[in-house]
Amino acid sequence: MKYLIRIAFLLVVAMPFHAHAGWLINGRIIDRDGNTILKRYFIQDNVVKVEMYNLIYICDLKTESIILVDPENLVYVQTTLTALRSKMREIKSERLRALLELIPEDKKKEYESLYRLQIEQQVILPEYKGDSLDISILAENEKLLGHKATKFKISENGRKKEEFLFTSEIDISEHLDMNAFLKYIYLIEPDDNTVKYLASDKYQETVKKGLVLRRFIFEDGYRSEWQVNETVKKNIPSYEFGIPDLCKQVTLDKWINRKNDSEGQYYDDYE
Repeated sequence: MKYLIRIAFLLVVAMPFHAHAGWLINGRIIDRDGNTILKRYFIQDNVVKVEMYNLIYICDLKTESIILVDPENLVYVQTTLTALRSKMREIKSERLRALLELIPEDKKKEYESLYRLQIEQQVILPEYKGDSLDISILAENEKLLGHKATKFKISENGRKKEEFLFTSEIDISEHLDMNAFLKYIYLIEPDDNTVKYLASDKYQETVKKGLVLRRFIFEDGYRSEWQVNETVKKNIPSYEFGIPDLCKQVTLDKWINRKNDSEGQYYDDYE
């Protein structure tokens, strides 16, 4: 009896480790110019860390906290989804005020209303509306990374936007609320123009129990790619989601000013 109790105790103790094992996903982007950019995801219990050579960000989808890291300049900022939205809204509103100075008085009210709506759509991921999105199967029984995958095509208003390979044999949904995470990507990676249709019910229903292993994205006559190179199911140590070593903390204002200084018109909305 004591032996059975001991075995049961050991099983109970061991369960949380396996139940909470997250995912490490290594992959690469090939941008429209043919440049290869390595990208890595740490995902566990709805906390996500994204690593690229010029940006690292950590999002806790439960608390809405965000850590943004510039690994080139060794600075970071701690903020929240609400605070980041508010700051971006503030910056865009300042630009709007400057723009309104150039608009005739009789047109100001009309343009202000239009641009206020545009600002909200830029800081809060809008709900995808309409039936213009079509997702169809191109091929079944494909193989990628040793997994059976299905190839899909995404079209919007009849124009091909993307092809992707999806497998149900790697299911990360237990650890990642993708609908929630897309709200962070929308703010932090504003150049990703696919986020709006990725947030659609039609797309989320297609990929909700599995993993997209490869994407071919078609935009403005160019093609870019995302490919998963490796997936590892493992317990992610807490330090991976913590404050980075050797980096100096800055305010959100200084973080954004740094971006403006190094990249020019970072929030160039009205050109």
